[in-house]
Amino acid sequence: MTAIFKPALATLFAVATIVSPLAMAQEKSAAVLENQKQMGIDELDCRTLLRLSGDERSFTILYLHGYVSGKKGQTLLPAQQLAQETDQVIDQCIDQPVAKLLPLFEKVRGK
Repeated sequence: MTAIFKPALATLFAVATIVSPLAMAQEKSAAVLENQKQMGIDELDCRTLLRLSGDERSFTILYLHGYVSGKKGQTLLPAQQLAQETDQVIDQCIDQPVAKLLPLFEKVRGK
């Protein structure tokens, strides 16, 4: 009987070794997301944006562009202009990491 349990125990240990860090990472992500859910759009600052990477940064930038476009009543998507304005926002964020994002987007987009 012990021969049967050894492979099962080894498999269980291997699975636990793989799943445990994933569960901790997911728990950390859930805590970060919960914290972000409570943050208002007017509270986001440049440092937060610069710390984001990949899709999170892209979605945040896209959301802010959409928010400002909606406030301006814009219905067209001037992709080239938005790309240039995004570069301006990133440059200003690097220079002023404590600046609030929404006012910066509004300023760069010409409110």
